[in-house]
Amino acid sequence: MGARSRRSLCAGLDIKGWSSRLVPEQIRAQQALVGVALTACREAGLPEEIVQSSGDGVLIMPPSDIDESAVIPALVSELEVALWQENRLLADAARIRLRLALTSGLVTPGPAGFNGTAVIDCFRLLDSPPVKAALDDFPRAQLAVIVSDHLFQDVIRNGFRSLRAEDFWQVRSSLPGKGFSMDAWLYVSDRAGGPAVASSGSTGAPDAAPHTSHAENQPAGSPATQTAGLPAGPTAGPTAGRAAEPSGRVAQARALLAEARPQDAMHLLDDVSPDGREEWSALLDVRAETLMRLGEYERARLDLEELLGMGDDPVSPPGPSALLRLGRCQAALGAVQEARQTWLFLLEHRPSSVEAYLELGRLERRAGRYATAQSFLVEGLRLVRGEPRGMDPATADRLLDGFLRELAALPVLDDTDTEDDATV
Repeated sequence: MGARSRRSLCAGLDIKGWSSRLVPEQIRAQQALVGVALTACREAGLPEEIVQSSGDGVLIMPPSDIDESAVIPALVSELEVALWQENRLLADAARIRLRLALTSGLVTPGPAGFNGTAVIDCFRLLDSPPVKAALDDFPRAQLAVIVSDHLFQDVIRNGFRSLRAEDFWQVRSSLPGKGFSMDAWLYVSDRAGGPAVASSGSTGAPDAAPHTSHAENQPAGSPATQTAGLPAGPTAGPTAGRAAEPSGRVAQARALLAEARPQDAMHLLDDVSPDGREEWSALLDVRAETLMRLGEYERARLDLEELLGMGDDPVSPPGPSALLRLGRCQAALGAVQEARQTWLFLLEHRPSSVEAYLELGRLERRAGRYATAQSFLVEGLRLVRGEPRGMDPATADRLLDGFLRELAALPVLDDTDTEDDATV
């Protein structure tokens, strides 16, 4: 009897710049790749099986009965988290950056692994110029994802889970020497510092874009795009990101917030007309806080995204505070993965942002990822106890209490516990 074919999702992973490393570094990178892939599969609810592997890549072949609309967003999300955890304590030269290619179709097992057009297309996409160039064009991205057109149209374009169609842009992947050419869609985990990418929004698909100024029309998406490519706001200038304390109603609204009177503060802000960029930044800052106090998280999210888009550096003041609050808005609106990405982005650029560790620890505990939650909480607790510069005693006490409460709420973990322990 011949080998039995089945339909499957094909996910290929590859390490950027693997062949240029020295042999000991190649081995270390291989170990990191396998560890990241296994962790991401486990967290995405997939069997921890890497079906085929090569020197610098792996092929993940999930079971045929998976829900692609759930697994694809989860796999991308968990790869981003696993990569961040793998790289955060490593020197730049030791870090790995990955390409991920996704296709689906009929596959057939053979003596040396799986065969079929879907597998071939997966590795052709993985090796194609657009996805390779993406990691060069976007130096802060740790993951670049390329998706076949039919898989994009079936799953991602329909807005399932956390992946949004507007975060992708269309490319043509060609390898003339191999007779391969295919429409595909690209996504990177962090667009900060890269070229702009035009987008036509959720009704269509992002168009392939030329390399243009970073300030031009970069759509919102992952935390990096939310900070680097949002609307620039009025009267852009060199003082972007430095919220002023203008006189008048904005300052009065801050005082009312301090007195726990958000409704009164909102009345003051309803018809404020800021004069210049600094006052506009200050208005967005205080209005977002007021809206959050009133439970209007969607309006607050829009204000925070606009505020972050006004700065050249997304983590210069008031960026860290805005990112922290943006994640809280996203979590309150049910966009848990976006919240996670926002806080991870903040920690990547500001590792001393203690409250982000607390938010991530709380998020992971609620998701049942107890070991991951513990790692965030322990690191945050260490920072609080180290008395980070600029933290007032009241804030330190509040955070200390928060970390201890979250740690106490975790089940007891032993060395045999894994991240797949949501039923504990």
